[in-house]
Amino acid sequence: MLKVIESIGENKFIAVVSDAEAAMQSARRKVAKKYPHIMTVRCIAHHINLITKDIISIEWAKKILQSCQRVVSFFHNIHLAGSALRNKIKNSFSKKNLKSSVKTRWSTAWDVCDSILHLENNIKLVSIYKITFYFLYILDTKMFYDSLNKSS
Repeated sequence: MLKVIESIGENKFIAVVSDAEAAMQSARRKVAKKYPHIMTVRCIAHHINLITKDIISIEWAKKILQSCQRVVSFFHNIHLAGSALRNKIKNSFSKKNLKSSVKTRWSTAWDVCDSILHLENNIKLVSIYKITFYFLYILDTKMFYDSLNKSS
């Protein structure tokens, strides 16, 4: 960090930002000692990431996130249900869509929960027909009727 500041010029810096790793803390202390006019700041995004990881590792939060992801997966995997939800969303003039959570992107934990909250009414309307989707799918397969004929 010191080499970079020296090569660019100390007068062009007012602050440096880093994560909270031990090596970076040491580098920030050296910068603060040598260049007292340069503020050393911890990266807030890194701290939010660490806090979010801690929160979503708590059992109740983990269960909520898993439930949200199951809802999203249902609408992504069952095409008839996904299509029905997209139509409900379009007809309600909502600008939101269902979001998935990705472990490597901490903000997606919020995104998946927020998208479900914003689409709650649409999801409930489509979920009423969830059993009907499965029922129609089962009835629409030739195997269902063939199995019934064989069993009678």
